[in-house]
Amino acid sequence: MKVIFLDIDGVLNSEEFFKNNPDKIIDKNNVRILKNIIDKTGAAIVMSSGWKLWFDDNMMPIHKYSQCLYDILTEFDIKLFGKTPDFTTEEIREKKTFSLVKAKEINAWLSEHENASKYAVLDDLDLRNDEIKQHLVRTNPRYGITETDANMTINMIGIEL
Repeated sequence: MKVIFLDIDGVLNSEEFFKNNPDKIIDKNNVRILKNIIDKTGAAIVMSSGWKLWFDDNMMPIHKYSQCLYDILTEFDIKLFGKTPDFTTEEIREKKTFSLVKAKEINAWLSEHENASKYAVLDDLDLRNDEIKQHLVRTNPRYGITETDANMTINMIGIEL
């Protein structure tokens, strides 16, 4: 099983997008790039973003922002396979310093899913872990995911045969 650990802010949206679209939260062009990666690799999407707190255990939205994200992903026929466990504290959530625990959360998810043979991490943050860095496609938060990031991800986990 191939997996993409997906961050949202700085990947499916960006600083430039917010500047030009203050009333929207997800850039459909970036979702289109993600869909292309999924179509080419057959990878499952596991949410590693702080947004996962706005989804229940069945990956159904429980917040207006997650409902918007869910609706856009559904429009592109993208399904969320699951989410990483939550190791955040109230302080981490308040300060939005998710990078302190993301690598631990991803490793915990991987240890529970030994059939995950190849994976990539799409995130705009430094996840502070050498093993995870080998699988990190670090996006620029100013633009979010680009075609170059997509190609790196596809090369990392391989094309579906």
